[in-house]
Amino acid sequence: MQFELSLVQLITICSIVNGLLFGTLVLEKKENRKANRFLSLLIIALCLTFTPYMLDPAIWDQYRWLAWLPFSLSYWIGPSLYLYVRALTSSIAVSKKDGWHFTPIILNYLHSIYHLFIDRGYAWFHHTAELLESAAIISILIYAWITYKQIGNYQQSLQDQVSNTDRLDLQWIKKVIQVLVLSFLLILLFMVLSSAILGKTTLDDWDNFREFILLIYAMMLYWISINGFRQAQTIIVPTFEEEVILTSETSEIIVALHALMKDRKLFRNAELSLSDLSRDSGISGRLISKALNQELGKNYFQFINEFRVEEVKAKLLDTQQDHLTILSIGLDAGFNSKASFNRVFKSYTGLTPKEFKVNNSGH
Repeated sequence: MQFELSLVQLITICSIVNGLLFGTLVLEKKENRKANRFLSLLIIALCLTFTPYMLDPAIWDQYRWLAWLPFSLSYWIGPSLYLYVRALTSSIAVSKKDGWHFTPIILNYLHSIYHLFIDRGYAWFHHTAELLESAAIISILIYAWITYKQIGNYQQSLQDQVSNTDRLDLQWIKKVIQVLVLSFLLILLFMVLSSAILGKTTLDDWDNFREFILLIYAMMLYWISINGFRQAQTIIVPTFEEEVILTSETSEIIVALHALMKDRKLFRNAELSLSDLSRDSGISGRLISKALNQELGKNYFQFINEFRVEEVKAKLLDTQQDHLTILSIGLDAGFNSKASFNRVFKSYTGLTPKEFKVNNSGH
């Protein structure tokens, strides 16, 4: 039999090779070492799970022994994603007790067991095995929802510790989850409608849709592999005990912090963290956080970036600074990227830096 690869299949093969490569390389990274074990497992599970969908149904008919191979690790996709994010964000260490998350893998093997030992007859067992294997979509959606909430909580607490969150807030994973969930919901919707209305029940009937699934998968695999490899070292956010400190004490702390910002311009340091400010001010991070919250109703991120925005505004209004680009002014003020600069500036002023400069150029 002569096999011909479509463009989509070729793209998918390249993404699988890329995924296996990054799944190995990520284990060598110094940053996030423990978490990267689960990222590697996630990438490899994605590679193996979607490999069968890349092959034409005719190949499975001619080489039936392929069905013996336990390609699918779909029940490991959800747990790997969840434990990867948990290891990045939580002080609760991942232990052997968490191994139970991976036990449903037996449901992936039932289909292979059938073809290896039975292969003919017992159609009910075969259909049940395929159904249970497909039910991994439900597992993935549940873990995706839990992980999405976990990232949201981390993003919120992160703003009490750092003044620039772009490289740490795991926003890329939230976007991956959004696309992942939407894709699986579309797949489920298509399968239900095509089976119930159009009578399509086999892979042969879904050839055109299979191309669409493979494209989504290839994009997802590239996205996770590259961004996972680039992920910076995250920080575990400590939790402070709930307590109220005296108003006089909070006022003194805020005065000291304002003086420090005015005199030493610490906010210009793009990597300025709460621990850095604590060291420079001689005030514990716990007291700084409580003072900002009780006295100003702000978190650390808001407090530092307010100074950055005010400095940018002043320079944009200063005609002597016209030789500088708007981006260079933002970077000098402590923002670490154009995207975060524009986003934060607009959240404070309602305008982008460029709009602010144009609207105030005659003043």
